[in-house]
Amino acid sequence: MTARSGLTYKSRVTSTAPTTASGQTVELDVAIVGAGPAGAAAALALGGRGLRVGLIEKAVPPRYKTCGGGVLRRAVALLPLDVRAVVERECHVAEFVHHGPPMRFACGREQPIVSMVMRDRFDHLITTAAVQAGAQLFTGTTVREVTLGADHVTLATGAGEFRVRFVIAADGAASVVAKQTGRPELRGVFPAFECEATFAADAMAPLLRAARFDFGLVPAGYGWVFPKRGHLSIGVGTTVRGAANLPQHYRRYLEVLGLGTPLHEERHGYLIPCRPRDGMFGAHRVLFAGDAAGLADPVTAEGITAGILSGQLAARAILAGEFAEAAVKRCYRAALEQTLLGELRIARWLAWVFYECPRLRTVLLKRHGQRMTELMTKIVTGETTYSAAMRRPGNYLRLFRGGA
Repeated sequence: MTARSGLTYKSRVTSTAPTTASGQTVELDVAIVGAGPAGAAAALALGGRGLRVGLIEKAVPPRYKTCGGGVLRRAVALLPLDVRAVVERECHVAEFVHHGPPMRFACGREQPIVSMVMRDRFDHLITTAAVQAGAQLFTGTTVREVTLGADHVTLATGAGEFRVRFVIAADGAASVVAKQTGRPELRGVFPAFECEATFAADAMAPLLRAARFDFGLVPAGYGWVFPKRGHLSIGVGTTVRGAANLPQHYRRYLEVLGLGTPLHEERHGYLIPCRPRDGMFGAHRVLFAGDAAGLADPVTAEGITAGILSGQLAARAILAGEFAEAAVKRCYRAALEQTLLGELRIARWLAWVFYECPRLRTVLLKRHGQRMTELMTKIVTGETTYSAAMRRPGNYLRLFRGGA
């Protein structure tokens, strides 16, 4: 586990407008677009280096972010700060429920498997740490144009202009930086529908103990229940882009859960990018991180871990490459390949088996459901990885051969 800094949560940090009264352009060494986990983690990793680091965020933090808000233990381990101040509930149990035929499996750990947060407070915690480490936060600042120069990038925003040596684009699946630099649209972007909902206390009580995942209800996807402090985050997602009526599946899911009529409900739809962006290394003096790079896990559809890690790797690549573009890109590509890209290739294959082959999934769960649940729990807690599991053929060959 990474050492903790003892940082406490603050409700607000100071932000700055990008231009002076005379309209002078702001000069930065690194501009990070987007103050989500990827961008804030990158800014934090660059702290204490004497660099001019700007964190550019179109909203004014803390801002609501549509997300289930489940921070896996492997993600918590990446952060050099204590996140407990913003955790709504710690889940030491992960529960996997299959419908048609009915099956139920559960795994427990002494340490939390998933820490439940609201993303406004979680993201702002990391942003606050980055500012305390020396980054300058520019809020309410939307990037409108990106102009590539020989040794710099110019970012035109509604509040002024930035001239920077390197950009880390962490501005989500609909990345403006990607569009402005001519990157192809993301492939493998999956729709999700999620609600922050409150029900009668006695109805919610049975669902407050575990992070719950339900399979077999949503075509080529799953549903989830993440218990928060006083409500539930309930969602459904699918790998079938644009083909599923997710609000309808959500209503059916509520019926299955037996929660009754919501006392309060806020509905949100969003897209989860589960395939790395084509051409992500081709933009001049720009590195893509997090959802802007399409790095969410295809099996779990979880992107916070990859966001934090890729933001940190982008920052380290800039430092290691000493701002020389070829060296920086080489370092970043190698680091991503070693830590994330290979993992995602394996995960895409597993996701295909699990979501596109329901009959095979049913057979595997009947024979080895608890073993598969334990293995996935080890992966999301960081006890092992997809690639490490694949290096042990017994973990998978027995599944398909039907061995004990």
